[in-house]
Amino acid sequence: MTRGGAARKRNIAVVCDLELRVAAEEAETIRRAGDGRAEVIIARARAEAQALIEQRCSAAERLAEREARDHLAQARAEARGAVLRAQQSALTEARVSAHAAARELAGDPRLSRLLERLAADARERLAPAGPVELTDAPDGGFVARAGNREIDCSLGALLDRVLDSMAGELERLWR
Repeated sequence: MTRGGAARKRNIAVVCDLELRVAAEEAETIRRAGDGRAEVIIARARAEAQALIEQRCSAAERLAEREARDHLAQARAEARGAVLRAQQSALTEARVSAHAAARELAGDPRLSRLLERLAADARERLAPAGPVELTDAPDGGFVARAGNREIDCSLGALLDRVLDSMAGELERLWR
């Protein structure tokens, strides 16, 4: 080999080594830039994932709170319904007992005096409508009629009016 050929080979080797070093440095720079971008992307993905997790946890907590409120409201409504049914049952039972007790008063002379006073009052109130007719009620008492007006003084009606007028007092029993 000629001296010029060997020098040329060395020059080529030096140039190749230099180009290889430059390519390696460029590759390392590209790799580092890629690693930096990857770290930024990973950090952003982690932050987005954390934000999404927090949003979902918050939404799940709100949903759980809403369901708890709904269940509590439903339980309260059911309890209130049970209380109202019990109160209605007690009032119905009291009304039935009062009607039974009123029927037992049929022979009491005090009832006769009360009915006489009620009959006189009914005649007075209905007189402007025409002749007053008194009809005995099956459960005791009477119904007074004159023209198209009527006053029900049967024991059941009298008792119902008394109980209805006491609604506020009866309601206070539950407080």
